[in-house]
Amino acid sequence: MNVLITREADKTAKFAQILSQAGHTPFSLPMIECVPVDAEIGGYYDFGVFTSLNAVKYFDRYKDSVRFGQIVAVGSATKGAMEKAGFNVDLMPEEFSAEGLIKLFEGRDLTGRTFLMAGAETRAGNFHEWLKQNKCTAEIVTIYRTVPVQRTKAEIEAYITDNAINVVTFASPSAVRAFFDVADTDKTIVVIGKTTADAVKKYNKDCLTPKDFTLEAMTEIINSL
Repeated sequence: MNVLITREADKTAKFAQILSQAGHTPFSLPMIECVPVDAEIGGYYDFGVFTSLNAVKYFDRYKDSVRFGQIVAVGSATKGAMEKAGFNVDLMPEEFSAEGLIKLFEGRDLTGRTFLMAGAETRAGNFHEWLKQNKCTAEIVTIYRTVPVQRTKAEIEAYITDNAINVVTFASPSAVRAFFDVADTDKTIVVIGKTTADAVKKYNKDCLTPKDFTLEAMTEIINSL
């Protein structure tokens, strides 16, 4: 299969390697890029919640000014990045989504607990609202924002045609929006998780989503096509 990767340029290599090892041919056309945002972060929080590799990457500059009682990582890749950065990850939801985070904390007495969620400018899911309903302090801090790479409809669709792309992949809602706000495709779409799948459905497109929200699981779906 010829597989299009739309994630950020600095994140393409790992997915391309996994696809190549499975016998596919990866092609990269980044649809988004991330830029840091200055923020004020400091003090103690009962829980630090990290939901992406970018959240870990852009939090690095603040890590010496904040302490956490427990750290929550959404996804095995995020967990690995946190540990590599020197943090101990205490909790990880079974489902890598806002719904998974809610299930992780359901039934606990969280009254008065403080949560820091440092990450993207735009967040998917309703976990922070659920926390507020459960009498927690949920502090959402923007430490980076995602911007679309400027491409034309003709450029994108020609790239897909010229490289005989069979499968288009998305690893974030922002990449979905950057793609479909400009172009269209009738190719098979494979995405990494529920929030990305929801973004695809808003454009009236069908997509395939693995049970485990990982690049390896995405590749397994592509293997089955």
